[in-house]
Amino acid sequence: MKITSISQQQKNKERYNIFVAGKYLFSVDEVVLTKYQLFKDRELNESELAEIQEEDAIRRGLNKAIQYLAHRVRSEKEIRTHLAKAEMEPDEISLVIQRLAEMKYINDLEFAHLYVRTQVNTTSKGPRQIERELVTKGITREYIEEALVDFKEDTQLENAVKLATKIVNRSRKSAKRQLQQKLITELIQKGYTTDIAKEASSIALEDFSEEQEQDVLGEQLGKLLQRNRRLGPAKCRQKTITSLLQKGFSYDTIQDYMREHELDFEEEQD
Repeated sequence: MKITSISQQQKNKERYNIFVAGKYLFSVDEVVLTKYQLFKDRELNESELAEIQEEDAIRRGLNKAIQYLAHRVRSEKEIRTHLAKAEMEPDEISLVIQRLAEMKYINDLEFAHLYVRTQVNTTSKGPRQIERELVTKGITREYIEEALVDFKEDTQLENAVKLATKIVNRSRKSAKRQLQQKLITELIQKGYTTDIAKEASSIALEDFSEEQEQDVLGEQLGKLLQRNRRLGPAKCRQKTITSLLQKGFSYDTIQDYMREHELDFEEEQD
């Protein structure tokens, strides 16, 4: 078959339409056009045509991948997934990945290091959460372990304390014991180890004074009395104390507060 004409596409100046016998046959990237020396009157056999079209598919995949990488660094798995969504064939995707690696656009170890540093500096995530995210991005265990070395233990504690302090500031109406358990639980869920979570929660609660605990207890007690007084003295006392225990106040603390404030449930019912 003979190429009868070639025209540049209007919307994409880097692609060219190839015509045979006056009819559109296929289009190619400018790089492919040059590589295979495609010009008017050039003769093409079936084997050459298949090779050109395969090369163009790879080139289009390469362009898609580079555009995808323009927004941020990606892992190999992320790029494969992106190209698969563009309906590229698996063998073509592998060739694109190979080209990207040769061009140094892909390096999963460098990606892992950069990802860890970014998460450490911009989020409150612990190492285990970052590890889980890297696994979903297709990074090997070996690379993950190497990259997580960047997340030093002192930085982990510092970030955990910052997060714990934020939680304390929005949970001022909780008993200290309950609040400490809440901190430990949330820090572990964020990917910190139990040891780091416990140490960070203790540091964040250093300024949580006994006076604050008493104020919180008094506020909660007042609300419960107002809600339970219709039950009668005995049930009101039982239900109120039970609710306070569930909120993290110790039985002795509750009893001391009631004695100190001379709280009489009989009188409360009048």
